[in-house]
Amino acid sequence: MSIGNYLKNFLLSACIGGVTFLHAEPVSHPFEIESGMVTYEIYGGAQLTAETNLSIKGQGKLRFKEWGEIKLEEEGGMVLTTGAIKHKQYVKRLEKQTKDFVITADYKNEQLLERKKNKDTDSNTDETHGLIKKGEENIAGFLCDIWEGPGVKKCIYKGIVLKSESHVFDVTYVKVAREAVFDINISEEKCVVPDFPIQEFALFKDKVKTKNKYKVDNFCKVLKDTAYELKDNNITYNANNIADEKRQKFINYISKDIYKRQKELLPALLLTMKKMRECLQTGENPFEANQCIVSFSRMKVQLGTEEDDYIILWDDKRKDALLDKIEDELIDLQSRIPCVNRAKNITDLSTCMK
Repeated sequence: MSIGNYLKNFLLSACIGGVTFLHAEPVSHPFEIESGMVTYEIYGGAQLTAETNLSIKGQGKLRFKEWGEIKLEEEGGMVLTTGAIKHKQYVKRLEKQTKDFVITADYKNEQLLERKKNKDTDSNTDETHGLIKKGEENIAGFLCDIWEGPGVKKCIYKGIVLKSESHVFDVTYVKVAREAVFDINISEEKCVVPDFPIQEFALFKDKVKTKNKYKVDNFCKVLKDTAYELKDNNITYNANNIADEKRQKFINYISKDIYKRQKELLPALLLTMKKMRECLQTGENPFEANQCIVSFSRMKVQLGTEEDDYIILWDDKRKDALLDKIEDELIDLQSRIPCVNRAKNITDLSTCMK
């Protein structure tokens, strides 16, 4: 081959290669950072009804590698209601995403729910959909872009949400990064899920997930996601420009599981109090008396009331005083049970217990 032909073929190959390179699709990743770990503080709350307040306290953690293609999100904390309705429950959530699958931990049944990833709904490309960029803010030492919409505000750094806020019908949810470390070695051990058996289900079987969507374990996620679902509506969600009826429906909606648990716990509490009263009437010493109140004390913890019920001294005078107190509380609760049984939602229930 002559030098001329060689150069001709070389240039032709180079041009073809250049055209191929110019038309290659750019590689897209969820994050613009290869790896990292972010720890969050979670807080929020609201006045659910005139008689009942809600507070949320918790922590979260995000671990990721491979530019966010593999990430593990954990959240844990406490949902507490005070006032007419006393409710306390610790919550826990874990979700792992790989390139192809989403794995959610079902702690109650000690299993992992695995499904194929939906590229449209399980990606980070939609974090700013419907939101408007409003400036910058320093979160955990990083300057992130603020994106806002009705009821929603996010601060995003290179695809990573460092702060998310939702304010819907005066119900507040905030998740803010307190520490972020990027470009670090994230080992496989840091992204492991609990050693539970895996239960596979396809997208068409996603009713399994939908049924559990509003359980207390996911209460905080429901509150946050609901705000994002409503963000496209052109209204601001606060008490100044909404009807009480709409707010009440929303409150009843997000409090479904608290309501259901209370409907089960309150009649059970009444039965436990009756058994405790009967047991205490025959108790002859502090040990026997304390055995009588064990079940009642455990149930009060579930209702958010932690009192020191431990009996040290036991005589006829103290016994009669305690029995009189239990009798008054028992009569009061028994008078409320018919109303509790009729209650259709958290609003009704709160009125019953005020």
